[in-house]
Amino acid sequence: MSNRTITGVQLVTPDEEIRSVSIAIDDAGNIFGVSDEHPGGDTIVDGGNRLYALPGFIDIHTHGANGKDLANVTDDAVHTIAEAKLKEGVTTFLPTTWTSSAELLEQMARAAAAYRKDQPFARTPALHIEGPYLNTDQAGAQNPDLMRLPDIAEIEKIHQICPVAIVSLAVELEGGTEFVSAMSKMGIITSAAHSAATMEDFRKARRAGLSHMTHFCNQMSKLHHRDIGLVGAGLLDTDVKLEMICDKIHLCADMIELVFKLHPLDKIMLITDSIGASHLADGEYPQGDGIIIVKDGAARLPKGNLAGSTLQYQLGLKNVAEITGLPLNQVVSATSANQAQSLGLHDRGRIEPGMLGDVVLLNEDFEVEMTIVGGEVKYRR
Repeated sequence: MSNRTITGVQLVTPDEEIRSVSIAIDDAGNIFGVSDEHPGGDTIVDGGNRLYALPGFIDIHTHGANGKDLANVTDDAVHTIAEAKLKEGVTTFLPTTWTSSAELLEQMARAAAAYRKDQPFARTPALHIEGPYLNTDQAGAQNPDLMRLPDIAEIEKIHQICPVAIVSLAVELEGGTEFVSAMSKMGIITSAAHSAATMEDFRKARRAGLSHMTHFCNQMSKLHHRDIGLVGAGLLDTDVKLEMICDKIHLCADMIELVFKLHPLDKIMLITDSIGASHLADGEYPQGDGIIIVKDGAARLPKGNLAGSTLQYQLGLKNVAEITGLPLNQVVSATSANQAQSLGLHDRGRIEPGMLGDVVLLNEDFEVEMTIVGGEVKYRR
């Protein structure tokens, strides 16, 4: 196969001016040139200078999409999610677990491991374990009956089945700090989640190696003037990385604007926290032993708790761009480069020579026109 070229697109990559370029991708699926002139080779896309080329999005927190959830524990479930993610411009994602029994967690790990053998759609480098080490007082839509104390041996076992990149937990639980330290030694990121931690709990976890905060502001101790809790901790600690669900449901527009104003841009990561109802119409959908009701795009349990999101990734980016007014070549760090840096994926997150040929093409309305993985068009609108 000859070299492939994406031409006539507006380059949107961190810290570079937005300009019309051609992107050359070699036979191995890696970018080898970004230039003002056509470098030769087969033109796979001509954007006519109207499409924006961004590094493929990296969604580090997604449970499901298009009617399937990782908890379905089937190979086709992960395939379905991975294919749906391409429609959002996502080229790399972390399948994310729910609070479950030890047996079901292992089955989810095996389902993700099976997909990783060929990865025909979006790439899947590892798992994100959200729960079961959560605080029952901050359960949200997760099952409090299955929540338990952090278990290092359990993660070691899952990690052997499928690589684990992130474990989200309530750091104040008994053994939480020791667990964070053990994960750090294993090269696994820990993230504060579903937690009633105090600021002092947070500081202890940070010293042990905690580096992320899961769906910032949601299901965590609130800002208070006598103890600023995890929300205050995330605003005060400018080195911690914040996951944000920017659907204007989990976070209102004012909170999105506040975080982007106060927190360093290179420490913010857009996520979807999407569930199986993502990509589907409003209605009722099965979730575990119960149902989730989707109305006006918001997914809730019958009792009213938010239950993940139906957000599509590109719409979160659109919301941030519109709310903050920041230029795209700055905001784009929060869709890919920051995630790649945190996960140690040094071959993606930017459009420049040596990176994977993972590119999403957006029109001016933030609609995904094409998603390209390794130089191959995997989705076309």
